[in-house]
Amino acid sequence: MEVIEGVYAICLLFSAVSLYITFSPKFYEPTNVIKDLGDTVLIANLPKARLNNNYGTTIPKDYVAKVQLAHKYVTLFNKSGNAIDIWAPKIVLAEKIFERAKVTFPDADSVIVND
Repeated sequence: MEVIEGVYAICLLFSAVSLYITFSPKFYEPTNVIKDLGDTVLIANLPKARLNNNYGTTIPKDYVAKVQLAHKYVTLFNKSGNAIDIWAPKIVLAEKIFERAKVTFPDADSVIVND
């Protein structure tokens, strides 16, 4: 019975940490999500990518043709229509990430889609 209680405790701890990483505003700071590396940009579109850069997506600055904000999503489109979605748990955080994207990709069109 003690082993099962230990497993439950570990699962509960893991769940709490996962929820904190996924929903904490600390992990959605625009400079943590869109990291300017000079000629390239690291997009940390997943919570685990904000902890470890190996999980992020590195793209050239001229890759992005359009930046779009739709509710809690910021989407970066390239010229061929492929996209990278960045989800934020709150609209306010998504708006900050959108503003950061507009500064990082000044040549890209910016679009706000109203709900």
